[in-house]
Amino acid sequence: MTARRSQRGLDSFRSWLGEHGLSQGTIDIYVRDIAIAGGAAGLPDRLRDDELAPKTRRHILAAGRRFAEFTDNDPLTKALKKLRLPPPRRRSAKVPITRAQLFEVVDELARASYIDDPMRGTLGMMACRGFRCGDVLRLRRRELEAAREHGTLSYEAKGKRRLEFKIIKTYRKYLVMLCEQPGKWERVDDLVSPHASGDGRRKAAAKAVERALTEVGSKIGVWNLHPHRLRRTYAVEYLRSLHGDPEALIKLTQHMQWASMATAMEYVDHARGDELDRYAERIFDRSLS
Repeated sequence: MTARRSQRGLDSFRSWLGEHGLSQGTIDIYVRDIAIAGGAAGLPDRLRDDELAPKTRRHILAAGRRFAEFTDNDPLTKALKKLRLPPPRRRSAKVPITRAQLFEVVDELARASYIDDPMRGTLGMMACRGFRCGDVLRLRRRELEAAREHGTLSYEAKGKRRLEFKIIKTYRKYLVMLCEQPGKWERVDDLVSPHASGDGRRKAAAKAVERALTEVGSKIGVWNLHPHRLRRTYAVEYLRSLHGDPEALIKLTQHMQWASMATAMEYVDHARGDELDRYAERIFDRSLS
C-alpha cells in the first residue's frame, strides 16, 4: 500500500513538473532523484553522501527544492536551505576546434585502419553532421536501415524528442558502415561496446568513443579532443556560414535540434571572434588609405 501511495505521489509530482514547463528530460531526472532518495525524508541524507559528485548533489538539491514546493513542505525547504554543498569541480570548457582541425579529423577517420568500422561509423557521423554522441549510440538498427532506404534518419533523442535529418553523402557512408555490421545487435552501443552489459553498456560505449577520439586527435596533433567538441565546432561553423542572417539563431537552433534558442546564444561568441578580428583589420587598413 505504501509503495502504491509513493508511486501515485511520484506520478503527481511528474504531472506538476510538466505543468510548470520543465523539459521531459529534466522531469525524468527530478522524479528519479526523489524516488532514489525515498521521498522528502531521505533527501537530506542523500545530499550528504560524500560518494556523490558535487554536480550530482546539485541536481538532487534542485529536485528537492521542486519537490518541497510541490508538497508545500516548509521543514524540507528549511533543511535544504541549511545544507552547504561543496563547490562544483572545475572542468575545462569543451571549446570548438578550428575548421582546419575538423577537416583533419574527418580525413583521419577516412583512413584510420587502427579503428574498427563500428567506431569509425560512430565518429564519422558525429564529425560530419554534429550529432550528439549519446544520440548516435542510441540509434537502433531498424532506424539506420530505414534511413538508408528512405534517405531520412528519424529517431527519438534524449528528452523524448522526435528528430529527423536528411541523409547526405557526407555522412551516408558512415551510416551504411553501421548498417552493414553483421551479427545480432539492436543499437549502436551494442557494436561499440559489445562486452559490456545492462545499464553499464551505454557508459562503457561513451568511454570507448572518448578513447578512440583521443587516439585520432593524437595522430593529427589535436589534443583534448572530446566528442562534444566536434558538435560545438560544427555548430560554430554553421553559424559562421549564415553571414549575419537576422534569423541565424533560429536557423541554428533548428539545424542542431536544440530544445531552446538560449543554447544557440552560447555559440555566438565563438563564431564572432575571428570575424571581429578581421573586421578590425579592415578598419585599420582603411584608416591608412
